[in-house]
This record gives sequence, C-alpha cells and structure tokens, in this order.
Amino acid sequence: MKQLVADTGPILHLHEAGALHLLPLIGEIFLPPMVAAELRSLNPALPSKFVKPQTLSSTAQRRALEWQRAGFLHGGESEALALALEIKPDWFLTDDAAARLMAESLKIEAHGSIGVLLWAAANKLVKMPEAKLLWFGLEKSSLWMSPKVRLEARAALEKILV
Repeated sequence: MKQLVADTGPILHLHEAGALHLLPLIGEIFLPPMVAAELRSLNPALPSKFVKPQTLSSTAQRRALEWQRAGFLHGGESEALALALEIKPDWFLTDDAAARLMAESLKIEAHGSIGVLLWAAANKLVKMPEAKLLWFGLEKSSLWMSPKVRLEARAALEKILV
C-alpha cells in the first residue's frame, strides 16, 4: 500500500467521475487541514472514511504560507505540498499544473486524477467496461484537460486495457 498526500482537485474530480473508490486501492490518503475543509464545504460527504486528515507542523505551515504569499500556489495546494515534503509520501496527488511542477522540482512523485485511473487499469483493478465508464466520468467532471492530454490519456488507457 502506498502513502499519498492529496490536494482537493483529484478527490473532487474522482468523486464527480464515480471513481473515488480507486483511491483506497492505492493506499492511505493524507489531507492537510485546508484540503479537508475545502472538501467538506464542497460536499459534506467528503472527505470519506478512507482519508486521514493530518495536522501541519509549524515548519510546514510556514512553508505553505510562503508559497501562497509568493503567488506560487493556492492554499490547499500549498498545504498539501508542504505536508508531502514533510511526510515523504509515495505519491502527491494534484490536478494543478503549478503544484505538479513544484512537486517534481522538490523530487516528489506527482500524479493526478487521470494517473489514478491509469494506475488502477494497469494493475488490473478495473477492467474494460468500468474503466471506460470512469474515463467518461472524468471527461464530464470539472477536471480541465487540454485536447492533447485528453487524446494521450485515452490512448494510454486503451493500450493498457488491450
């Protein structure tokens, strides 16, 4: 089982797509306070029982605030990345391009909603009919995808499912 730290985006998008059940198949999901609060405000059923709210250390709080003040990241992303830097998870989950770039610059492996679905398909946790339904759910969700990412992700999913 992996350890994951997530910001709001992937949990929200996977929920909208009906794919939230994939996350506990990957591992434990840790959320900083701001992300847990954002999710509760968007949908009181979120976060669900498989996520673990995590308090930030004073160092992580300072780091997150510095990133926000500098305009690098918004609150939830900055707290999630600061938490990831502190607890060193296997994956940092974000659908935010700036947060992903920053994570990678800090040597933190980052994945998004699409990556969760691709991982589940590659590990045979979802098969063809369900995987396609979940993909269509992601396409209809509030997740923004460029046309290039949409085509590449769909091709990758089809290649995995063959």
